[in-house]
Parts: sequence; C-alpha cells; structure tokens
Amino acid sequence: MKHFSLYALAGILVLALGIAHVPAPPVVEAQALAPTYRIFATREGLVGHQTANGHIIRPRDRFVALPSWRVLSSYQGYEYQVRLTYNGRSVVVPVWDVGPWNTDDSYWQSDRGDYPDLPVGLPQAEAAYYYGHNGGRDEFGRIITNPNGIDIADGTFWDDLGLSNNDWVDVSFLWLGADPGPGDAIDIAGPAPEQDNPPAPAAPAPPQEPPAATPIPLDSPVIPTGASSYDNSDSGFSTQGDGWQSHPCGVNGDHLWFNTAAGSSARATWTPNLATGTYEVRAYIPPCGEVAAVSAAAYIISHDGGTEQIEVNQADSEGVWVSLGSYSFGRRTSAQIRLSPIAGASGQAIRADALAWVPIEDTAAPVARVVNITREAMGYRVEWGGEDDLSGIATYDVEVRQLPRGLWRLWIDQQDLTSAWFGPDEGKHFAFRVRARDYAGNEQVWTEDDVMDTTQVPPDPDIDATPAP
Repeated sequence: MKHFSLYALAGILVLALGIAHVPAPPVVEAQALAPTYRIFATREGLVGHQTANGHIIRPRDRFVALPSWRVLSSYQGYEYQVRLTYNGRSVVVPVWDVGPWNTDDSYWQSDRGDYPDLPVGLPQAEAAYYYGHNGGRDEFGRIITNPNGIDIADGTFWDDLGLSNNDWVDVSFLWLGADPGPGDAIDIAGPAPEQDNPPAPAAPAPPQEPPAATPIPLDSPVIPTGASSYDNSDSGFSTQGDGWQSHPCGVNGDHLWFNTAAGSSARATWTPNLATGTYEVRAYIPPCGEVAAVSAAAYIISHDGGTEQIEVNQADSEGVWVSLGSYSFGRRTSAQIRLSPIAGASGQAIRADALAWVPIEDTAAPVARVVNITREAMGYRVEWGGEDDLSGIATYDVEVRQLPRGLWRLWIDQQDLTSAWFGPDEGKHFAFRVRARDYAGNEQVWTEDDVMDTTQVPPDPDIDATPAP
C-alpha cells in the first residue's frame, strides 16, 4: 500500500525543532490512488446517540468519524468512505459522524480548513498532543488528551479490525483517489527497521513551560459546588421525538438540541439516581448553536409534593445555570424532570444539557391555617392549607374543641387531606386549628392564631330552618 506520511513527518520536525514553517509541497487532490496516512484511532462507542448525519448508533455499528463537516456522508449515505487497515485486516466504511475534537480539520488534503499551518496528513489533535500546537487545545479551547484523528464505531473497531485498544491505523481516503485495496494491508506493529534505514526521529522532550493560553473557549460551565450533575450523556437521560442533534458546547463539551420547526413532539427527560432529600434544581443553557434558542421552554418537575411546571426563556439565559426551584425528592416520588417546547416556539431550538441538584438543608417549619368553614349536611365542611419554603408540606394535623370551654382534641392525624366534613353538630359550635409537617420533618407548633370557629359561619336556611309548629 502506498503511503503519504512524508509531509506529516516533515511537519513534526518543523514543530519539534522550532524551525520557521516551510509550506508542504502542494498535493494534487485527484490522485491515481487514494492517499493513506497512519492515524491514531479511538473507539467511538456512544450506542444510542445520534451521529452528525442523523444515524442512531447501534451496538457493534460500522462507520467512522472524521474532524470535518466537509466529508460527512448523508443520512445512511456512502458519498465519503475510508479504508482502514490494521494488523493484516482491512475494511471500507462510510463517514457518518464529525470528530474527534475538531470540526474543520481536513488534514487529508492541502485545503485543510482551520489549520493551514499544519502539513497534510497530520491531524491537529496529534500536533496539539505531541507538540503543543494551539497551546495543546482544539478549536473549542479544550485541552487535547488523545492524539486521535479518527473515531471508529464498535463493530469496525472490534470485529472488522480486531482492535482491543486505541492504536495507530492506516487510513485511505477513498474520495481522493482509487481504492488501494486490501491486498497490501500492512502489519501496524511491523518488523524492526533494517540498520541501513534511517530510524524515525525521536519525539521531542516535553516543553519546560506549559503551553501558552488560547482564547477563552465558547463556554466553560462549572458545576455548582456540591451538586449532583446529570448530563445529556449520562444514564438516566433520554429523548423522545426524531430530529435531536448534537452541538459542541455545554457541560462535558456538548449538548443536544431540537429544531421546533420539525414539530412540538420533542421531549427530553432526566431521571437521576438521587439520595432522598431537598434540592435546588438548576438547568444549564448552552450559549451556542446555529438556531436561536426558544423563548419559552417548559421544565416539568416531579417531586414529593406533586408536579411543578417552570417556564424558562432559554434565549435570555444562555451560559447560565437557571434555578428551577427547590423541592423534596425520594420521600414519596423519585426525581424526574421533563423538558419540552411551549406552543408558539416554532423555528427555535430547544436545548437539553446538564441539570444540577444542589442539596439544601430545610430547617424552617411550614405554616398552615384553617381557611374556610361552610355549613354542610347537618355538619360543617372544614378547609385548610399552608406554605413551606423548601421541601413542601407532607401532612397536616387538625384539632377541634367544643365552644365555649371544651379542650382541644385531635381530629385529623398526619393526613395529606386539605378538607373534611365534621358533624353532626347537634346545634353546638366548634373551633378548629391546624398545623403542618414538611418532608424534611419540620413540624409547626400549635398556636391559638388562625383559629376559626363555626360561630363565624352564616346559617344555611335549608339546614338551620326552624321547623313549623
């Protein structure tokens, strides 16, 4: 198999020795044989996620990702393909995703996009990892932790090539020339070079000083202190509706978004595994995307006290952790939050990224009171309610006493009711008072304030009419 790694080697020497850059000789794009470069490859994984061309990744799938939108095949298309060769095995697969690291690094051709200073055949991630190119960072300002210039789906990685770990693979870019075919598949490990062949240059020593800082990345969200964070890449997160896409900014480097012009069926759901407790919930809104964020997104929070819908203007909250309120979780209901667009948001992007659960200590007792008494069926309908600042009201106790001098006795004990019928009254009058208990265990103290009695209730003519003699 013919190789075209000479330019990459020259670029490495230029970077390593600090010599002024000499442009590589021009590469003719239309070649007899497709150019082949040795590239460090990593396994893509991400089963169940969506690729840049809309494909949902299946177990043991077969495709690759390259760091340029220019060579992305259409959905299920084969316009761009590569031949991969490793340890005597060779396979042809399509390009269905964009990455790793960069999105405009066409390192296989002379017009290579964002990095014209690098030679053909040398991925920017490799140059950043080994030689500090761009301060050791990618186009988004992330520190490069792997010199990979290609990601390989699991079926191709494990089954076709027999890879068990990330390694160097020969990649032929088949849209640039004829397929060199599998006949000359190369043993990547290879024999030791003959003595009369010059050895490959040794990698340079690490720089003594850290790489210079690059411009501030598009966003660099920091998880709130002490919070449990659940991202769009974590278990417990799911989406409903076709058309969700990934964009490279947000917590852990990306987020998912949905263009509401495609309809209002999009849903994103977080179901975290939280310890029982009271939490403030915050949602991160990524500040990037080709489509403007929605002005009205609904976050529906399922918590111990029921459900709460919080409306968020994502367009006005970009780059911010937005508070969705404080709630109790796990005492009666497992935590779940659903995100969906609100009617009228057509043509805008609803963005789903990380949620953070910040534990808080609830030490304040709730406040409850009797709010109404009405005459009903030879008795009284008593209604009560209350408020709690954090975890929410779990149960109520209601006491009753006969007027004018009766003692208080317990009538309703630790119930989540907010009304009940009391009777029959037999012509007597009664007073009622209530206390509340929240999900954190804080209990209101009995008080003589907010006591309501039946002397304040207007008589009902149908019940209280005096019988005719």
